[in-house]
Amino acid sequence: MTPYPRETSSTHACLFRTAALLLSFLLTVIGTPVRLSGQQVEPQAAYFVFDSPPSTDTFAIKLIDSQRIQEARDILATGARKMVVGTIIKQPVYYNSPWSYHLDPRSIGFAELAIELCDASPRYLEENLDVAYPDWCPWSSRLLKEIPPPAKPGAGNLSPNISMKVPYADNTYTNVSLATITLVANAADADGTITKVEFRSNGNVIGETTTYPYGFTWPNLTAGSYTVSATATDDKGASTTSRSITFLINRGPPQLLTDANTSKTVALESVTLTTEPFAVISEPSFSSDRRTRLLLFGVNLELLPDESVAAITAQAEDSQQKNYVLPVEAVSSVPNIPWLIQVTVKLPDELQGMGDVWLSVSLKGVRTNKVPIKIR
Repeated sequence: MTPYPRETSSTHACLFRTAALLLSFLLTVIGTPVRLSGQQVEPQAAYFVFDSPPSTDTFAIKLIDSQRIQEARDILATGARKMVVGTIIKQPVYYNSPWSYHLDPRSIGFAELAIELCDASPRYLEENLDVAYPDWCPWSSRLLKEIPPPAKPGAGNLSPNISMKVPYADNTYTNVSLATITLVANAADADGTITKVEFRSNGNVIGETTTYPYGFTWPNLTAGSYTVSATATDDKGASTTSRSITFLINRGPPQLLTDANTSKTVALESVTLTTEPFAVISEPSFSSDRRTRLLLFGVNLELLPDESVAAITAQAEDSQQKNYVLPVEAVSSVPNIPWLIQVTVKLPDELQGMGDVWLSVSLKGVRTNKVPIKIR
């Protein structure tokens, strides 16, 4: 294999596959990236230019770690063959014209080898930036020279730069509910420091961080389409928001909740909110038919807009594996906990004095786990 493969359609496809092992691999090769808190003062920076033959395009980078700066100068002095690796921020910066993206200074390192998934020319990234995977390791890249610090445009403060890394492009991330995902953004400030990164969904702030790398864990996502972005604020108060990214959470299998300590179902009498054992005939009477209603709690049981309660059925199974139908009377989200669904069922006469039975719920024919309750 040549050190810089031709950019065929298969190579392009490789670029956009999510490389889960990429960062751990590169960190093994180049060491741990510099991590700076948003409150720290940025050290003296140095600027270098590299190319990536056979392309004649050049690309400027900024280094802010003294050890990495010295390593770059040693590479130039000795002619060592090392490629440039790092994470792109999908917004332009003044010292890297004419490109509309740049490398996050805190992510840049030098490696002797890397994997195919992160190889691409600067021009190819430019032409496919919206869908480009953020980690970049152009195989044939080589440092050309150190350059004087480029002149800052104007005397005012420059706004920070930011782009989403996880997810990095529309429809590149999917999961099943209930999902917990970690959103990650790349952010840098060309003439100062990042003090805060906020993560947003549909314009609303869902979390923030002041620590690099910039990430936020978003728990308990139900099925649906989500749109996220990130906003970086610098030490002068200027802010920039990334391009929005859309991803999908598919509906996972329905499941009833159980107590982690007892493995018993989380079920309550619908009026008194008492736990088992449950009586089929309620005393005192809370309904005209005097039958007890139970609240069962589960996930992935929400009804779609075009679905009615009829889409959900409930059943009980006795020790002889005989099944009994439990009429489903209501399905709704638990107040203030939208991912948790409560299903109201009525206990039938046949269960009176049954003792231990196993309950389950089915959504459009897909059955949950079976959970035990006691009927007296």
